[in-house]
Amino acid sequence: MDFSLKGLKILLIGGDKRELELYFHLRKMGAQVSMHGFNEGKPFNDIYLARDLAEELRRANVIITPLSGIEEDGLIYTPYFDGRIHVPDPVFQENIQAGTLFIAGYINPLVKKSLQQKNVIVCETREMDEISILNAIPTAEGAIQVAMQHTDITIHNSQCFVLGFGRCGKILAETLKRIGANVSVAARRNEILAWVQASNMKPVQLYDLAKGIKKAEIIFNTIPAVTVDGEILCQVKKEVLIIDLATSPGGIDFAAAGRMGIKTVVLPGLPGKVAPKTAGKILCQVYPYLIVSALKGGKYLEFARD
Repeated sequence: MDFSLKGLKILLIGGDKRELELYFHLRKMGAQVSMHGFNEGKPFNDIYLARDLAEELRRANVIITPLSGIEEDGLIYTPYFDGRIHVPDPVFQENIQAGTLFIAGYINPLVKKSLQQKNVIVCETREMDEISILNAIPTAEGAIQVAMQHTDITIHNSQCFVLGFGRCGKILAETLKRIGANVSVAARRNEILAWVQASNMKPVQLYDLAKGIKKAEIIFNTIPAVTVDGEILCQVKKEVLIIDLATSPGGIDFAAAGRMGIKTVVLPGLPGKVAPKTAGKILCQVYPYLIVSALKGGKYLEFARD
């Protein structure tokens, strides 16, 4: 990179080992970086942990929160912290400064509005291609790893169903196929199903899922809306494994699956768990450019204010 972040004060709030990678990278680029929402001790021995959140909010030019996003309750993902941090809390409203760049994977519209009323620049990154496409790789690898741990069959020659053929679903389906799985992909749009067929995988109309899913041994859901409901669950094998990779609220009727004794695994934030170094490097590639563009009034500023 041919630019510097020297003089910028950046506050990382919450997250996992991905944020640890980002912390050191931003420091190397000259920024003054602090972290809040982490307990002392390994692996955070060599970082500056900010104890006074109010002071750090007042000082920060840039605030970065996890890619997992901020839902309606405003809670920030803090797996390495004993406490809880909410964006709508008075400490945020009273101390965050106008003109601050606030980066999050996703922000609930109500929370977003409360920040914008303070003239905070809000930028959501989870759906940016340069992040989500690369993140799909560790997500696919991690999902397959979990499937191997929770089944007594090989992925090779197994009957795998992938629900959705977006960034994550596409890479996951292609990876399963390369391993030797028999892959069926369920989607709604005909042009997507044509791509599935062209890739030598079996296309399944989403409305016809109940009929096609009967032979599934492993189901991977990437659709962030309830797709596998009670009607679908009545058709699957009792020994099937269902892995949900979708963002909240997920795509499985977990209550119905529990009543039927069907094994389900929910895997939010998978890249940060199975490949935090790689996932962290993806943020390191994108966020410095994002910060400079936004603070200089570039294209990301326009995106952030939409």
